[in-house]
Amino acid sequence: MTNDINGIWEILKIVLPALIVFFTAYFLLRDLLENDRRRREFEFTVGQAKEMVPVRLQAYERLTLFLERISPESLLIRHTPQDLTVGQYQQVLLTAIRQEYEHNLSQQIYVSPLLWETIRNAKEKLIILINRSAEELDQQLIGYELGKRIFTNYLDQDPASVVRAILELKKEVGKLM
Repeated sequence: MTNDINGIWEILKIVLPALIVFFTAYFLLRDLLENDRRRREFEFTVGQAKEMVPVRLQAYERLTLFLERISPESLLIRHTPQDLTVGQYQQVLLTAIRQEYEHNLSQQIYVSPLLWETIRNAKEKLIILINRSAEELDQQLIGYELGKRIFTNYLDQDPASVVRAILELKKEVGKLM
C-alpha cells in the first residue's frame, strides 16, 4: 500500500508541473493569437479608412458641385430661355436637374443616409418650386418670365433647401476630417 501511495506521489510530481506548464502555455498562446487577430483587424480597418477617405472626399466634392449646379442662380444662368415659352423652359430646367441628379446618383454610397436624404429633398423641393412657378404663369409667356418667377419664389423660401443641403454636406465633411 505504501508503494502504491509513493507511486502515485511520484506520478503526481511529474504530471502536476506538466499540467501547469501546459495550461499556462495554452492560455498564453490563446491570448497571443487573439491579440494578433485584433491587431490585424485594426490594421485592415485603418488601411481601408486611408483608402476610403479620398474617395469619400471626392463624393462630397461632386455632391457639392451637384447642389451648386441645381441652385436656381446657377441653373437659370446656365440654361437661358432663348425663344422658349414658359412650358418649354420648365421642361428644359427639369431635364437639367434630373440629368445632374442621375449623373451623381452613385455618390450616395459614400455619404450618410441622412445627408443623401437632405440632398434628394433639396432636388425635389427645387422641382416643386419650378413646377409651382410655372403653374402661376400663362404657359405661352416667354421663358424669361418663368426664370424671374422661380428666382422670386426661391428667395421667399427660408432657408433655401439647396443652401441647407450644402451646409449639411459641410458638417459631414467636417466630421470626416
